[in-house]
Amino acid sequence: MSLNVSLVNLCSRPALTRSWLARRIHPPCRYTAIALRPGLRPFTTTPQEVENTNVKHSRFLAEASKNETWKKGAADKDPGDGAEVTSEDFDSITEGKGKLSPTASHLFKLILPLGHAERHGKEPAKTPPPTVFLLHPSQPLSHVSRLILASLAPSTPSISFRSITPRGYTIQWSDSTDVQDFIRDAARSREFTICITDTGEDESHMTIPVEVPSFEDRTRFLRRRLAIVEEDLNRMETLKRECDHEALRGARRMAVGGFGILVVYWGTVARLTFWDFGWDVMEPITYLSGLSMVILGYLCMQSRFLYRGREVSYSSLLHHSVSARRESLYESRGLDIDRWMDLVSEAKSIRREISKIAEDYDERRWKKSEAQREAREEGERKEPEDVQETQQENMDLVEGRKD
Repeated sequence: MSLNVSLVNLCSRPALTRSWLARRIHPPCRYTAIALRPGLRPFTTTPQEVENTNVKHSRFLAEASKNETWKKGAADKDPGDGAEVTSEDFDSITEGKGKLSPTASHLFKLILPLGHAERHGKEPAKTPPPTVFLLHPSQPLSHVSRLILASLAPSTPSISFRSITPRGYTIQWSDSTDVQDFIRDAARSREFTICITDTGEDESHMTIPVEVPSFEDRTRFLRRRLAIVEEDLNRMETLKRECDHEALRGARRMAVGGFGILVVYWGTVARLTFWDFGWDVMEPITYLSGLSMVILGYLCMQSRFLYRGREVSYSSLLHHSVSARRESLYESRGLDIDRWMDLVSEAKSIRREISKIAEDYDERRWKKSEAQREAREEGERKEPEDVQETQQENMDLVEGRKD
């Protein structure tokens, strides 16, 4: 009796206390979060129900490092971009049907109206909120069955997972099947069924159809992130392309200027030798000046080869002058080359992950768009040869900064 009074007093406190009580009754595990279903409440999409189905702590357990604390991890996460259930997920649920949705952390949210199974054969006064499970793709279906059984306690029905083939045949899946493999096959029909059979005397049977996310729904977080990354990349690549071309023009102007200085030197020596002073005066001057230029050039070449380990050639000198000028332009115009390299790597990894999901759905439009994008990028790479050769300098520049 005292326990009931304590629970009533706790539930009568503000929403923060009720949220604490929910975590105490249903402690979070590593990959699974079960929403608390208190009593018989109307099925509405109020902020309190969204808070009751918040699975932020389970997402923290799935993503955080071993040295990260819960408070710090929760503060660093974006509350609007996680695995928690939003009112949009509730509003899109059909009465008596479940829904499978992706999350930003590459997990799955399984939303099931288990209140209908508990009250089977009874006359419900109000519709309870659905139960939310956070699933990892590598978990077996037996784990999902145990989670559902825990929500239906003390009842112990048998649970099976069934899907329909493209020809209309119904097949039942083994409990050892991974969630990812099961969803890959169920995506063809866009739906699968969870069968709950009571093993009691009445042997009641209930099926819950579950909607499988489409390719667009499953990749919406990835495509949203890819759009943000590509927007930043386009802005940075425009500035980077301008800096690269300007640095290349500056290096070419410097090379042409050096050639012009040699021509002027040759003309001056010829004028002074054959018209003004004669060979007797100009011979030691030309000898010393020419030998001085050879010594200075040799020292420059050897210093580059010995101290920097670079190849001694005209192309390497040109690339060095281009990279030095380009680095100064990056700094003066506020271009962070480290962030640019990180964005390029992130965009490649996101496209690779979307391509893997597209193979599950046999999505040909994405493959076609990727082929067109690669062909377009291949055409854009056909720039001046000097610009192509200096692209590797960006990686060397980043590695040199990190060292």
